[in-house]
Amino acid sequence: MTTNFLDPVYYDVSAIPEDAPNKPLLRELYERENAQNERLWMFFTEMIESSDYKPMTAASIKPRTLRKKRKAPEQPKKLRPIDNPDSDAFEAGYKDFLANEFQS
Repeated sequence: MTTNFLDPVYYDVSAIPEDAPNKPLLRELYERENAQNERLWMFFTEMIESSDYKPMTAASIKPRTLRKKRKAPEQPKKLRPIDNPDSDAFEAGYKDFLANEFQS
């Protein structure tokens, strides 16, 4: 059985037999199921009536392992200020290196 949300199955609370065990629970479950069916019906009806609605195809739900891989565009490597020889941070680090490295 497939589920058609545009033609939901509603449960008739009055069809519950008198001798059914736990009848209040069944009544509550039927009412909750009917309310959920109504919400789903409204959702899918609004969706297909939308102007930009496109039906889903089988290719839309392929497992990730079967999808084509797209290469991400390579990002240009960003230089940190300390890596740029013309920056003040580089100059300060270089002076610190010279001052501390060659002390006896």
